[in-house]
Amino acid sequence: MRYSLALALASLLLVSAPMAAQARVEIKIATVAPRGSMWMRLFNKMKARILKATKGEVKIRYYPGQVQGDERDVVRKMRTGQLHGGAFTAIGLGLINPKVLILQMPMMFKDTAQLDRVRDKLAADFEKTFNDKGYILLGWGEVGPVYFFSKVKVTSLAGLRERKVWAWSDDPVAKTTLRKLGVKPRLLGLPQVLPSLNTGIVDTVYNSPLGLLALQWHSKVKYMGAEPYAIGIGATVVTKKAWSKLSAEQQKVVMKISRRYHRAMIKRVRRDNERALKALLGNFGIKKVPLPAGDMKVFRKAAKKVRKAFVPRYYSKGLLDKVLSTL
Repeated sequence: MRYSLALALASLLLVSAPMAAQARVEIKIATVAPRGSMWMRLFNKMKARILKATKGEVKIRYYPGQVQGDERDVVRKMRTGQLHGGAFTAIGLGLINPKVLILQMPMMFKDTAQLDRVRDKLAADFEKTFNDKGYILLGWGEVGPVYFFSKVKVTSLAGLRERKVWAWSDDPVAKTTLRKLGVKPRLLGLPQVLPSLNTGIVDTVYNSPLGLLALQWHSKVKYMGAEPYAIGIGATVVTKKAWSKLSAEQQKVVMKISRRYHRAMIKRVRRDNERALKALLGNFGIKKVPLPAGDMKVFRKAAKKVRKAFVPRYYSKGLLDKVLSTL
């Protein structure tokens, strides 16, 4: 009798052990955000909170600092199942859902309040489009105000045209904007920028103050534009296939925590960009150089042309009109 009971218990353990192991889900998410950056510190806190809230059943594994390649590589690996998600800038998001590039248009928003208002109004539409394409949006992020930075003092658009200006090879907004301004951009992936600054292949780049410091480009430049030309957006998305491995309750918990941390991230990005800008202008001695009023007028006209040029390939005229009416 004791032998039979022991055998029954052993059989039960053998059956239940694999089931318990299968209940643990690992979601692999890549990002170009460097290890140790503000973005990764918050992501690490978020993943720890999710692991605790799901009693160890849902684990998020991050791959920071471009170890999985540029954002195009991450999108490709998500489509093949090698990765389950990405914490992207607008570049990666645009490769999945081109509509979001409307939030990245040059000189579209006067301030973050306008961006927030438009993004909130269009959030449901963007989420539906991601869903239709096979992805779940876990939360919006941000890179911050995007400036031009250069090794050389640029005092006019004519001067900018003489520079070796980098554009992210997968960034249609920057490429189109620069070309509308008469600048021939040098196309490179993000991992190639720092070595290219070192060798002189490029001498002018664009980034937010926080992004410039995080990617260690700040030591290679001496000057910056006086005004940002865009606000860099971001978001985290995962594939629906990976999301479906979570139970309904797990999905609810993960989404709630993720949204909370992404909201906190946007606030932190804005605060830290202000601090980063002060550090660049103070500790690192970078000088702001304004463009003449006439050149700024040309820049704004070019920006309006860029917005229209993206219709209908990236977004509809109706969507553009909706954004402009919300400003």
